[in-house]
Amino acid sequence: MKKEIKNTLISFEVPESFLLSMNQTQEEFTEKVLLTISIELFRTHKLSFGKASELSGLSKELFKLELFRRDISIINYSPDDLEKEIEDLNRINSNWNSRCTT
Repeated sequence: MKKEIKNTLISFEVPESFLLSMNQTQEEFTEKVLLTISIELFRTHKLSFGKASELSGLSKELFKLELFRRDISIINYSPDDLEKEIEDLNRINSNWNSRCTT
């Protein structure tokens, strides 16, 4: 059975002149804001790639393209995660080397 996802409405006011000066509709502006927030939350390790893509309303492929356009890597390790990954790889390499030399 698929888990039901509940949504929360978050709203804020923007001067109409702002939208007019950007030549955007309310819908276009909302999409842009969601994309920008999604990218920032992904970049700062607050959301995974999949969750950020979901929040943006884009497919994973299109979200990946947006990250590429902004020169943001989809391989988004936090410093702690990267350190752990390097330690794991060093341990694997050490175990492999000890097998090859015996």
